[in-house]
Amino acid sequence: MRYLKAALAGLMAFAVLFAAAVKLPLPDMRAAALVPTPPPAAISRLWREAERIVTADCMRVTPGDDGGVSARFRVDGSIEGGDEPGDIITLPCEATPGARYLLYLAGGEGEEADPLRLLTGRPIPVEGANALYEGEFFSLEGLEKDVERQRSILTVPSQTFFYGSIEALDQACDEIVVARVVSAGEPVDTLCRSAEGGESTLITAEQVFLRVKVENALMGGLKYGDILSVVIEPYNIRPVVNAVNLAPKTVPTPPTETPQEGGVYLFFLIRSVDKKADFYFTVNPYEGYAKLLGSALLHPYYNIALRETNDLPHFVSRLAAAREAAAANG
Repeated sequence: MRYLKAALAGLMAFAVLFAAAVKLPLPDMRAAALVPTPPPAAISRLWREAERIVTADCMRVTPGDDGGVSARFRVDGSIEGGDEPGDIITLPCEATPGARYLLYLAGGEGEEADPLRLLTGRPIPVEGANALYEGEFFSLEGLEKDVERQRSILTVPSQTFFYGSIEALDQACDEIVVARVVSAGEPVDTLCRSAEGGESTLITAEQVFLRVKVENALMGGLKYGDILSVVIEPYNIRPVVNAVNLAPKTVPTPPTETPQEGGVYLFFLIRSVDKKADFYFTVNPYEGYAKLLGSALLHPYYNIALRETNDLPHFVSRLAAAREAAAANG
């Protein structure tokens, strides 16, 4: 009888524990499944090449005269580019009618543009909120977060050279302009990557961002009234290399001031290689700009390209002479 009572007591205890366990909250598997999964590196790197990133349903596949096939898609969502739901995209690729895909696209804009092409070789299948690329799943939400992250990264020139003459500066620059500074920020820590490097080259460095209005374009395709975003990288971020002998360029008293709001400057600029960013960079921290007071050109001692050039008309005449000499030499 004593053993029977002990057994019954044990059963009662087990029943109580079981009931309590049933009432305990179970792990929220749905919440775990909703954690955004970032895309693989191979997809992440494609963002800078992609002009359009969309999700789209395959409507039909049509055989081509060359033996290939052509797939017709209807856009249902846009991550990058100006596509709207309902837009139609036709690509020379295989797809399954009725299936949904993620498309990384380039080309196809304007009358003389390259044909629209798929950067991934084939469409990326989408199932629900996830996409599958080369056996690896990632979420569309994770992809959108990765795109936002990449938009915040500034692509900087891979190398900065110092030039000792107007001729060399003229050849190195994409634009030479007289411009008024509309706004000038303080140096700000910015996530940067090299123009030639990958994700492994990411660093945080101070950059100065300006907005300038062009008053006179001396070289390039800009015109009066154009508003530019100009980036100035401080001299101490990385070495400036002499373009003649590739030796590091240093000066005893480096720049201490950057262009100020309201001031007018002669800017020597290079375009960003990043197609996603509408930025210009000064050609280097030492020769990137010189202040103008009326027609007087004020430049620091280390800007030897502008030596003996103290006003804008003189600079313009020297620039014209340099170009004539370069044209005569072939």
